[in-house]
Amino acid sequence: MSKAKTGAMLNDAAESRSVASQFGNPRGLLGRLALTSMAYKNGRYNGAARQALDLQPGDNVLEIGCGPGVSLRKVARIIGQSGFVAGVDHAPLAVHMARHKLHWMIKRGCAQVLQASVEDLPFETGRFDKAYAVNSFQFWPEPHEGLVELARVLKPGGRLVIVQRSAGADTTSNFAGAQGGWDRVERAVDAAKQAGFSVVDVTQEPAGKLVAAIAIFER
Repeated sequence: MSKAKTGAMLNDAAESRSVASQFGNPRGLLGRLALTSMAYKNGRYNGAARQALDLQPGDNVLEIGCGPGVSLRKVARIIGQSGFVAGVDHAPLAVHMARHKLHWMIKRGCAQVLQASVEDLPFETGRFDKAYAVNSFQFWPEPHEGLVELARVLKPGGRLVIVQRSAGADTTSNFAGAQGGWDRVERAVDAAKQAGFSVVDVTQEPAGKLVAAIAIFER
């Protein structure tokens, strides 16, 4: 192999690692672009999550891995001023962007965005009626501990929805994690049962060229 070709391959690998880093720990302009891209790609999946949550005016709702706050703002519009939305994300840039997007709701006391891990949520016991996570379960360091913590902050009878991209008819898709989406939901189901949740439904629904793997639990 020529030195030029080897150098090109190394450069490509370095660029891929840089892109992956921006999705895992977004920073700066590239980080903003990565978060915006993720929010756009997750649009249909977030829509499926909102539908599965059966949102009602006055609900208190938590999003795990809220990114730049696009879905949180849509949830807030559905539940109205009598409701409350909160989002957590591990990335400071995501929290900053989400706070900017929900600025007026935060000022009115109808929203809150915090940097936090799902394993250590900064909320009181029984704070929320509903919670959801879209394409973030694979990033949870300790899924069982995360689900135990979600069970703590949800009210008795509260609903949890976990959505993952899942391979559909378009098996040639290059969406990251698409092939493993259903496996992740199955792992979430096992962990949720161990954490004390009951399973309401596990299904797949169309979401563009792929499908959304959806798990619905009750506290």
